[in-house]
Amino acid sequence: MIFITGDIVHKMIVPLFVLVFFNLGFGQDDDILNSMLEGEDYITNAFNYGLLINNQTTETTPKGAFEFRIQHRFGELDFKDFGNSVVQEFLGFDGSANIRFGFTFALSDRLQFGIGRTKIDKVYDFEAKYKLLRQKIKKVPVSIALYFNAGISSRDFPEVSPNEFFVDGVTPFEYTFAHRIAYNTQIIVSKKINEKFSAIFSPTIIYKNLVPLDNDNLLFGATIGGRYKTGVTSSIIFEYTTKFNNRVNDFKDPIALGYEIGTAGHAFQIFIVSSNQIIPQNLFYSSPLDYTKGKLVIGFNIKRTFRNGSN
Repeated sequence: MIFITGDIVHKMIVPLFVLVFFNLGFGQDDDILNSMLEGEDYITNAFNYGLLINNQTTETTPKGAFEFRIQHRFGELDFKDFGNSVVQEFLGFDGSANIRFGFTFALSDRLQFGIGRTKIDKVYDFEAKYKLLRQKIKKVPVSIALYFNAGISSRDFPEVSPNEFFVDGVTPFEYTFAHRIAYNTQIIVSKKINEKFSAIFSPTIIYKNLVPLDNDNLLFGATIGGRYKTGVTSSIIFEYTTKFNNRVNDFKDPIALGYEIGTAGHAFQIFIVSSNQIIPQNLFYSSPLDYTKGKLVIGFNIKRTFRNGSN
């Protein structure tokens, strides 16, 4: 198997994907046109819910509904040491896991707010998503949503030298509450190409108040991904995430591939990913596993939507 390095991939795939994405954006597949009832203008159900795998989609929680989410990542799985991974570590299930519990509530069909808590770094995060534009037949080629998340780490700060975070080696460092906070802002653009395939492109800006030496506080990245329906309720889902600064020579862009079963009220996703990080603030700043050496993580997402007290 031939692998392409992360630097080449992020320079080639993202521009190519955007070019194809927007070329497709000015036409609708006949399957969509034929499936829409006369007089109904909006194209719906591009994705099953608000998360693709790690990143957001343009879908929002229905007005007045409450949504509960579980995002779980198991320990590292080494396919080059498969016997040990299966027998001793049970596909990484015995390893150190990461998990996030999240809750969202929708004030309208376009606006939702949420709160979550992630195990790694003990992060409490607060989020908001607004669907700015909805895809229409022959009128609006894409859907666009705006997403914002602020994460606050509650873990004890590790012991460091007094000048750990300053290049001059003289300025004293004092850990404050502001250093715990990191922000994530995304513009999410999606398109339902036809009844089976939907694509997404999401430019991302991350700002962390405290970063290691030689790292920028402000990080720019992007995610591309999609869903291909294999049945009435089942789909194959995928993501590729890249960043444009704070890269090191051996950095491998996070990837994810999974299988999803979803209905109006439930969604279950199981997948393999190259990082055990969950919230984008950590996903973009962490060092993912080297999947070219067979190192991956198994994970799953579950969501349950409660609508106006009904099941």
